[in-house]
Parts: sequence; C-alpha cells; structure tokens
Amino acid sequence: MSAQRSTLALALLSALLSAGLTACAEKPAPAAATPATPSVATAPAKAAFGSFGFDEAGMDRSVKAGDDFFAYANGNWAKTTEIPADKSSWNSFSIVDQVAQARTRAIVEQAAANKDASGETKKIGDYYTAFMDSAGIEAKGLAPIQPQLDSIASISDTKALSQAVGQSLRADVDILNSTDYYTPNLFGVWVTQRFDKPEINAPFLMQGGLGMPDRDYYLEGDYAQQRQDYRNHIAALLTLAKIADANGKADRILALETAIARVHVSQVVTNDVEKGTNYWTRAEFGSKAPGIDWPAFFTAAQLDKQDDFVVWQPSAAIGISKLVASQPLATWKDYLIFHALDNASNVLPKAFDDEKFAFYGAKLNGTVQQSERWKRAVNATNDALGQAVGKVYVERHFNAATKARADEMVRNLLAAFDKRIDALDWMAPATKAHAKTKLATLEIGIGYPAVWRDYSALEIRPDDAFGNAERASLFDYRRNLAKLTAPVNHDDWYLLPQEVNALNVPLENRLIF
Repeated sequence: MSAQRSTLALALLSALLSAGLTACAEKPAPAAATPATPSVATAPAKAAFGSFGFDEAGMDRSVKAGDDFFAYANGNWAKTTEIPADKSSWNSFSIVDQVAQARTRAIVEQAAANKDASGETKKIGDYYTAFMDSAGIEAKGLAPIQPQLDSIASISDTKALSQAVGQSLRADVDILNSTDYYTPNLFGVWVTQRFDKPEINAPFLMQGGLGMPDRDYYLEGDYAQQRQDYRNHIAALLTLAKIADANGKADRILALETAIARVHVSQVVTNDVEKGTNYWTRAEFGSKAPGIDWPAFFTAAQLDKQDDFVVWQPSAAIGISKLVASQPLATWKDYLIFHALDNASNVLPKAFDDEKFAFYGAKLNGTVQQSERWKRAVNATNDALGQAVGKVYVERHFNAATKARADEMVRNLLAAFDKRIDALDWMAPATKAHAKTKLATLEIGIGYPAVWRDYSALEIRPDDAFGNAERASLFDYRRNLAKLTAPVNHDDWYLLPQEVNALNVPLENRLIF
C-alpha cells in the first residue's frame, strides 16, 4: 500500500498547507553561468498564504495540457514569479516557509534579548547570539578548530586514522524517509528499527565521504566544470587556513574522493531495500571489509558495545575500507583537514563562510547571494535546539483549537480515502481488505510531538559559536545512539513544528506533518 499511502500523504499535506497557493510547482534557479539578477520574490495576487481555492491566474492556457502539463498548469506563475536572490528555487511551500521563518526569528531573537532567561530559553538565545557574533568569530580566527586540526595532523598510522574516522561518524542520514542519503563524513549512521526484527533498533551504516552531492559529480562527463570548481574550492579553503601546497593537496584530495565515488553504489541501488538489508556483526567487519581498524573505529564511534549492524551499501563499505589501507596516509590527513574546515565554515571567519557559499551556493546550485546572517542563525539554532524552539512556536502559533481542526480534517480525509478504496475496480477484494486494515492502523501525527526533547545536558555558550555547533552535533549523535539500548519508540518525532514538511515512516505505518 506504499503508493496508496504516498497519495494520501500528498493529499493531507496539500490540505494542511492551505493549498490555495499555485500548485506545488518548483521554479529552479537559472544555470550558474548566467545567474538571475537579484530580486524580491513576487507572486500572483491570489497566491498568498491563507487564501483557499485554485489560482487560475497561474495557468498558461495558451499551452495545450497534453503537450506540457506543467506549463499549462503553472506557466504564468513561473513567468511572473522571481526567485529570491538567496534561493536556488522557489515554490508555494517556500512562501509558507517564509511565514514560519519570520515567526521563528521572533522567538529566537526575543530569547537572545531576554537577559533574565534561563533553561531552554537561555540556550536558544545564547546559541543565536554566538552565531550572530561575527566580530567575535573573526577575532578568534582558527583558534577554536585548531585542536581538531592538530589532532588530525598527528595521525601516524591506520589505527589512528580509523579512530579519527570513527569520531566523525554522525547520525546525519535517514535511509527510511529521504531521497538524499548524502553525508560528508566517511560514513553516516541512522538508528531505527530493524526490518526483520522491528521490535529492536539497529545502526544502519551508510556510505559517505564525498564533498559533492553524489558519485555522478565525480564520474560523469557532464560535471567536468563542477569538478574543477570543487578542486578550486578545496585549494581556496586550504589557502585561507595557510596550509602549504594547497594546490597539490587539492588535486590529491579530489583524486581520493573520486576513488571513493567509484566504490559508491548509485542512488538506484541505494533505494533498493532488498539490496540494503545486509546484517553484519561487529566481529565480521574485519574479515568482510579489511583495511579499516574496525575495533578502533567502533570504539571511537561509541559503538564498541553494539553487536549487530545493518550495512546498507556493503560494496561501498568494503571499497572505502580498502582505500583507508591503500591510499597515502598524508592524503587522508589532508582530506580530513579540508572537511573539518569545510564543515565548520559557517562558524569560522567570514572568508571561510564566503568561500563555502561561493562553491556550494553559487557555483553548484546557482544561488545569486548568500542568505542574511540572521536567516542562517535561525536555521543553525533550529538544527541544534529545534524542539526547544518548536515548543514556543506551538504555544504561539498552533493552539489546541487549531490542532483540533487539523485532526478533524485528517479524520475526514481518511474516511474519504477508505471509501475510495471500496470504489477501486482494479483492486482484488483480498487486497482491498489488506489496504483497509493498513489504513485503519495508520497513525497521523499533526504539528508537534507528545513528548518534547530534553536539552538539559547540552551545553551552550553565548560566546562560542564553533563549540556550540560541535557540542550540538555530538549531543544529537549520542541521543540517537541511546535508542540502541532503549525500547522502540513509536512516538519519536522527526520533524520540527516550525518546519514546512511531511514524513512517511513506513515501518511504523505513520505519517507526520
């Protein structure tokens, strides 16, 4: 019933987002070579948040629907709507997201201005304050990250390299709900239910290690310019850090990442659940994927007590492990130093932040200008303390009466969907019964979780943007690892109340909005 459930999810999301906005058409940014002139986003008069109904003005009736349905349904909207200079694309969800972002900004700025704040309110304010302190970040230079760079530089053998790779492991990919399995760390991990034993959680180990979004960027001829731009970005970042032989090291880092890309599996293979459910014990890694010092890796990753793993792309795990043993140690150290700088650029001096945007924002995605600092500070605060911010957001903008109306809308949609199943002439009676059973047990989460996340153990300082980001990342990783020794929690909430999105959790037969 996955296709049926996806249809239902789209219907629910459209209803819950007041779909009077012109379709969910997305207008991509122009090619990076010919960027659009910076402008303010505009939209047809009827296409405003809160207006219901269908916006006919967004259509282009001069186009035949059978020739180009997108142009027929959204042509005038695409012609008259300008992409904001700090965006790479624009659609109706973006307009709703602007409202949520403005509300979130008010919450975090008020927290920052509250000198008597305590608890989570103080953490929210302090995180935002530290991120916005550009002068303080500039004055510190590379001092905050220098211990990390020195630690990488001191790596002397495969065991130490394996420890460094294990320390970088993060829960930054979601194999169940995302079409983008990207992680810049050499491996990523996602803790969720086992497919064969849904009553227990397991760590799903995923391929990673690429600075560009996908293996195709390294291997396909169409991306030659992006590869050159990326190589120049690596050299520029190393030069900013005053690292010797930046150009030579950039060449070798790109060559290493290209080798990693060659052992990566494609997105098509990654999306195949049957090919992804490979169960390895911790003891088997050494024989199945020799090269990495796996005991050192798992100890550094705080997974040395975990017996069972799901290796989603085993050929990639095997290939990456071989590269750890076969590629020059000096190149691996340069690679780790570059990625440490790249990952932390937004909390390092402005030149690092600007260089990262110049590649990832402008050249890779065609975005004309970087978002204002406050927007990035809001996003960073959401990343670190999202549910703490969300709790305030719900109090202000999603009261009990609003939730009751949304819940009633969902009940009505589910009832209509149930009747729709009855009316299907292509579905066999037994299949209908199975579909209706799944529909009857489908859980819908609206707005916010029943139990909020506890951030009391997360240390946030008003003058430590780099440290805050590092501690928040480690806090979230440890929170995910804690699931391995706890009962499966079907109430875990993967989205933020202030986030415009929806999520399907297949193993739990649950939708979240």
